[in-house]
Amino acid sequence: MNYRKMLRGLVFGLIALMLVMGVAGCGDSKADEDSNSITILIPDNPVAFNGINTDTGYEQALGELVMLSLAETDPDGNLYPELAVEIPTVENGGVVVDEDAWTMVATWKLREDVYWADGEQVTADDVVFTWDAMVDAGAWYAPMDYTESVEKVDDFTILVTFNSVFPAYNLQFGGEDVFIYPEHYCDAEAGFYEWNCDDQPLSSGPYILEEWVADDHLTFVKNTNYFEEGKPAIDKVIVQIVPEEPVKQAMMLEGDADLHYWPAEPASDIYKEEGNAADYVKSPSERWVMRLIPNMYVKGDRETPHPFISDVRVRQALRMSIDVDTIINDIFLGYGVPVWNDFFRPPFNSCGIPRPEFDMEGAKALLKEAGWEDTDGDGVNECHGCLNAEEGMLMSMEFVIYAEYGETLELAQQFIAESWKSIGIDTDLQMIEGAIMWAEVEDGGTEMAGNFEMDMWDDGYPGTDPSDQIWTFYSSGSDWNYGRWVNEDMDGWIDEFYGLDEEYRLEVACEMATILEAELPQILLFSTLEQHGVSTRLQGVLPSANDPVTWNVADWTLE
Repeated sequence: MNYRKMLRGLVFGLIALMLVMGVAGCGDSKADEDSNSITILIPDNPVAFNGINTDTGYEQALGELVMLSLAETDPDGNLYPELAVEIPTVENGGVVVDEDAWTMVATWKLREDVYWADGEQVTADDVVFTWDAMVDAGAWYAPMDYTESVEKVDDFTILVTFNSVFPAYNLQFGGEDVFIYPEHYCDAEAGFYEWNCDDQPLSSGPYILEEWVADDHLTFVKNTNYFEEGKPAIDKVIVQIVPEEPVKQAMMLEGDADLHYWPAEPASDIYKEEGNAADYVKSPSERWVMRLIPNMYVKGDRETPHPFISDVRVRQALRMSIDVDTIINDIFLGYGVPVWNDFFRPPFNSCGIPRPEFDMEGAKALLKEAGWEDTDGDGVNECHGCLNAEEGMLMSMEFVIYAEYGETLELAQQFIAESWKSIGIDTDLQMIEGAIMWAEVEDGGTEMAGNFEMDMWDDGYPGTDPSDQIWTFYSSGSDWNYGRWVNEDMDGWIDEFYGLDEEYRLEVACEMATILEAELPQILLFSTLEQHGVSTRLQGVLPSANDPVTWNVADWTLE
């Protein structure tokens, strides 16, 4: 099957159809209302203005419009202060480590020239309030496990005491997920997940939320109280809710929108062509790794091992039968780089783990060794002396992707399913919303509840420190270890990885990389790029693998 031709034909056909029907003009062109405004296209309503509530990526992007953090990371991985005066370090005396107790404290000093949109000053009280609100609500992100206390020293100084050395301390109150909230405005009694700050945020950032029409658009206007003089240069930002990928492409090509957030690869291919009203931009480094998440247990049952996914030989066969190069080149149109281990970014990419081979016959041999073989000729393997299944059980499983990515991921899912079928594995292909896939158990989250067998989606860590992501995905104590893989050696090395000795951390990373390669708790395939479609009139957009593309929205200008 020629996936490249199929994709381009599908995209151009749908765009033409949409334009003929007039669909591409849906929701009105907000950019036409004001020559100094821009329109950003996203597929769904944000849940909140942070990545703690629900992490689809769009929450953080809109949060950057209205909220500030203590510190952030630029596209090249460099930390920089935002609300803070400087990043505390051991060298400048802002971090003090107790070598005997293996604990540490960090002192943050805040700027004194930042104000909320209502004129109140941003102070240390707001930082402590934000932390307490998240703790009280039972919210979780990695620093929660390592922080003993967050205390106000004076109006512009806070002291953070850690119960262990924590290398990611410098983004505890920043990065892509965490913003500082106003103590005097947010309804603390309603709680972090329900309060007014999620739908009516009080801004400290470059823009103020003026209007939110669900399923249609959000309008942001310039914050005249913003602390950086002369910024932002653009008066208004309209965020248009457009689920259909072809419609977004048509709007960009017709000049009706300025930023296509995370376009599917066919759109990026089109945007790169000369003479369009839209251009293509990508981050200087990669982050998002397309990965298969295998559930080691029966769907919805955390006690019973999965009949075949729980066998590492089967996981090895699943990976061995996937032609990653074809997926990258023919389906993702060359927008990707093979990745097979979580330690693929500097400085942790020197462990020498060889790239796995694509070997269909080898995959069949591994399945046979594991007791799975098609002996009745129906094309599906049966259990013959396998580890965790009854004799004669068929080798069949659900295979799920998330809907927001677009046609390319769906075609990749189909391609992988065809490959697995050729080695005797039957799959039931499904697609659900990412907001459901990654939600909390009480909100119907399928992965957190273990209600899946095999999922595929893309993720990676921001900044230069993978420690939190490694803990999140692979620690036996993590609720986000979706497949519930347990390895005592890995747990031990994860603990060792939390330190400030970078040379030793490199050694520890290689120990973990070796375990992950041997056990395959996740099957990594390739990196997808942090890429966006941008109108030719919009200047200053710098995509980052470490933060949403709106990280520097205050610096954007219009030509």
